Amino acid sequence: MRFLTPLLLLCTIGLSGASTPSSWNWHQQFPWVYSDAESDWHYWHAGTDGKFYLWKSKEKTWYLFDSTYSKWISTVYSSTNSSDKDDSGWDWSKDDSKGDSSADASTILSLSLSHGGLTRTYLLYVPSSYDGKTQLPLLFNFHGFGGTSSGHMYASDMRSLADQENFILVYPQGSSLDGYSHWNAALAGGDNKSVADDVGFFEAMITSISSSYQVDPNRIYACGYSNGGFFSYFLAGHKSDVVAAVGSVSGTMLDGNPTPANPVPTINLHGTSDSTVPYTGNSAYTAIPSVASYWASQNGAGASPVTTNLSSGSTSVEKSTYSDTNGTVWVEHYKVVGGGHVWLDLDINGSNTNQLIWDFFKRHALNGPRSSP
Repeated sequence: MRFLTPLLLLCTIGLSGASTPSSWNWHQQFPWVYSDAESDWHYWHAGTDGKFYLWKSKEKTWYLFDSTYSKWISTVYSSTNSSDKDDSGWDWSKDDSKGDSSADASTILSLSLSHGGLTRTYLLYVPSSYDGKTQLPLLFNFHGFGGTSSGHMYASDMRSLADQENFILVYPQGSSLDGYSHWNAALAGGDNKSVADDVGFFEAMITSISSSYQVDPNRIYACGYSNGGFFSYFLAGHKSDVVAAVGSVSGTMLDGNPTPANPVPTINLHGTSDSTVPYTGNSAYTAIPSVASYWASQNGAGASPVTTNLSSGSTSVEKSTYSDTNGTVWVEHYKVVGGGHVWLDLDINGSNTNQLIWDFFKRHALNGPRSSP
C-alpha cells in the first residue's frame, strides 16, 4: 500500500470493533492532513509491520489499516493529548465506546499441519469466552475457487458471531494448482482440480484442534462460498458421520456426490442472477432447487416446502423450508432475487447471512435435532 491518497482512503473506512496493541512499532510519520469532508485534522503513522495508523483529532481515536488484509479496524485506545505528535508522552487509556475491548482476548491463529505430502494452513479463531473446560461447537468456513482463508474471513466475517454464540471458528486454505486455490469436491476421478486430499485435511484439522481445545464432536459444522459450498456438500455426503450440518452460499452440489449414510441438515443461500453458478443450473451444475429437494429426500423431510416471502432491504427473498412429520426443519433455502455470485449480504428481520446460517446450525447435532438450541 502506497501513501498517495489519504483523503480517498478516508472514504473507505469500514469499522469493526477490534483493538490494537498499545506498543506499536513506529517506522515513519507523515504530515498532518486536513479532511474537508470531515472538517478535521488527521495524522498518520506507518509501521514496519505493514500497518498504517490514522489519528482523528475530533474523535481522539486511532484507526488501524492492516495492509495485509486491506481492512480498516477501529482501535479502542484514545489519547488525552491530541496536539502532541510524539507518541512517547501520550497517556493511553481504554475507550470502549469505539468497539469491544474483549476482542483483545480473541486472537486469530495462523496454523499449519502436514497432510498428504503437503503443508496445509488454516486460520483459527477461539471465542473470548472459551474457558478450556466446556466443549464448544466447531465451525469451518471454506473460501471459493481462487480465494484465500484471510480474504474469505473478512468477506464472511463470523468472528463477532463466534464470540456471541460461543463457537470455535476455522477458515482453512485450499491447495493451489497453477496459482489457483481450490477444494476438491468430488470423489477421485470426478471433477477435481488436483489430487490433494481435502477431506483428509478436514479430518486432520479436527484432530489437531481437538487436541488443543475442548471441541464438541457432535457439533462440527461446515459451510462455504462457491467452491467452498461445493466442498461442504461433498463433506455432507462423504462424512455424514462427522458433520452435523452444512451450509452453502452461491454454491451447488456436483453430480455424483456421495450418498450420505446419515441425515445431514443443509442450508443454502443463492442469487437468481448468479452467472457463475446459475440458480437454474446448466450442463455442469445442478439447479439449486434440485439440490434442496435432494437433501430433503435424504433427510426424510417432505417433498413440498413451506415457502415464505421475505425481504432484505429492497431485495426480495423467498425462503423455503423442508420439514419432517415432527416439524423438524431439515433443509432451509433462501432464493435471493437478483443476487449475484457473492457471499450474499442479507439482512432479514435483523439477521444477516452469518446469523441465518448459525441459527440453522445450532438447531442440529450429529445425533439429531437439539431440544434447546
